[in-house]
Amino acid sequence: MKRLEIGCYPATVTPFSEQGDFMADAFAEILRWHIACGSKGFLIAGDNGENWALDLKELREITEIAMREADGRPVYVGAWAITEREAIERATAAAEGGAYGLCIKPQPYVYAFAKAPTADVVGRFEAMAKAVPLPVLVYNSPNRNNVSITHEQLAAILDVCQVEALKDNNYDLQHQIENCLLFHDKINILVSAALFHTTGLQLGARGVIGSPLEYFGNPNRIFEFESMSEDERRDLMRLSLEIKQVNSYLGTVPAAYKAGLNMIGLPAGYTRDPIKPLTADDEAKLRAFLVKWGAPVTDAAPIRAAE
Repeated sequence: MKRLEIGCYPATVTPFSEQGDFMADAFAEILRWHIACGSKGFLIAGDNGENWALDLKELREITEIAMREADGRPVYVGAWAITEREAIERATAAAEGGAYGLCIKPQPYVYAFAKAPTADVVGRFEAMAKAVPLPVLVYNSPNRNNVSITHEQLAAILDVCQVEALKDNNYDLQHQIENCLLFHDKINILVSAALFHTTGLQLGARGVIGSPLEYFGNPNRIFEFESMSEDERRDLMRLSLEIKQVNSYLGTVPAAYKAGLNMIGLPAGYTRDPIKPLTADDEAKLRAFLVKWGAPVTDAAPIRAAE
């Protein structure tokens, strides 16, 4: 297993114009901004990247751009879908774009009914590994897939494909702790839920993925937690929790994240159907949050949902 550099691995947005066109130059600009903030690698075409809204040509193109801008940093490309055929097609498009690795989560249909047969879950990973043998970032997202990947299922996935890392977005502290204890020496654990950043890092997690601390400058200060005063630690945790609240519960992911990036002067653009921009009320709440914590908010006109 390759050890990833300790640090932040943002789940990036995919910028679209008001007409719904992919904005390649804007995407490259956002990637360069992340790198300037200290990011160690990327997840593209994930949930923040509106994976479901990208066709194969676009997926290939954004992979090519990300790999060029990343300059040797690992880039994992979201490659999940309901059917095995479509998931493999998406993984193939990513590979054709030069992807470093694939981000895979279990097929949504299986999880929609609050049950996840191990054979179905592991079988999908195995089929994709055989078709497109790239390093894998396993994405455990029970808040979006309804059920969490169990420790037993994760161990079985490790047996059938080249798992390099885990994006763990489980909000159960015991689950997170057990993952770190069981797998810290086998894969790179990247903690997603802000509430568990410090616990995960203390138990051997290699980094943080998906939390936009870069709104406020260098996101890697989360790794200076041990040297902070108690007040500084509390403030950092308050900030992380408030980021979670605004990004996940204002509008539908990733509407708030895109709006926040637009507010600080980055060309994140619009969301694609079925995701709508924030309402005026939600936009005001997001702006107030950014101002409260000292983000460099501009006077640019917001992108809002129809009133």
